[in-house]
Amino acid sequence: MELISTDLLDVEVKIVDTESKMRKAVFYRRLSRVCLAAVPLLDGAITAAVVLFVDFSSVEWGRGDAIGTGVFALVVASVISIAWAKWASDQYSTTAARLRKLEIERRHHLGETSELSGAGAGLAAEYREEVPGVRDDYRRSAEHYRSRHNRFQLTVIVGSILTSVCTTAAAEQGVWSWLAVALSALVSISAGVISYFKFRERSLNLQQTADSIDLEFQAYKLGIRRYKGLDPDRAFAEFAEEIERIREEQRKKELQLEQPPEAGHGARPHATSAP
Repeated sequence: MELISTDLLDVEVKIVDTESKMRKAVFYRRLSRVCLAAVPLLDGAITAAVVLFVDFSSVEWGRGDAIGTGVFALVVASVISIAWAKWASDQYSTTAARLRKLEIERRHHLGETSELSGAGAGLAAEYREEVPGVRDDYRRSAEHYRSRHNRFQLTVIVGSILTSVCTTAAAEQGVWSWLAVALSALVSISAGVISYFKFRERSLNLQQTADSIDLEFQAYKLGIRRYKGLDPDRAFAEFAEEIERIREEQRKKELQLEQPPEAGHGARPHATSAP
């Protein structure tokens, strides 16, 4: 493979720039898809509104002219949307291919500059460099679940208060009783979603896993604790083993959260009934 750059630092800089372009390409691709679906609906809604609500007796145009103009606008907007979607898809594919090439080149340079020995030095160095990304992914997921939990919990709190207010006001006007019913249903749905999906527990587990990986990575870089006095190959083996153990524990926690509560409770009486 022809190398894009012969300097590891230059490759790292290009990867950062390409990842930035990749995020933009993903955004434009999503936006183009939204426009591709929304433009025909918007054009149809505007055309229908004009045909139904405009008084054509006071204007020179007729309903046929309005419909024809709407169809023409739909065709033009659809062509533009399709062309934009194709351009965005091509940009995404080109940027993704360049990013993959840079990652392969980065692995090649890491193998040449790594202090590790053996044929898998490049892969080992790449694994070590990817650990911070894994840690950051866990943290982003933890923040994502935490935000979801907070939104639903806020809905439960505010909805419960408003339900009480509407129930009190319903004694005077009947419309408040229907509002109280709607708010009560919203609170019940939000509480059910929180209980079923367990956003808080997932966020806590992911944050703990990210913190454990971060502590282990810092210890490995500084050569302290379990890595003190170890040669590079042995230290990496210990590091990789510990990281995989932490990730395996996270997978087990996720599986435990997926199990219904009845499964765990139902197994206990069966175990205690054994002689």
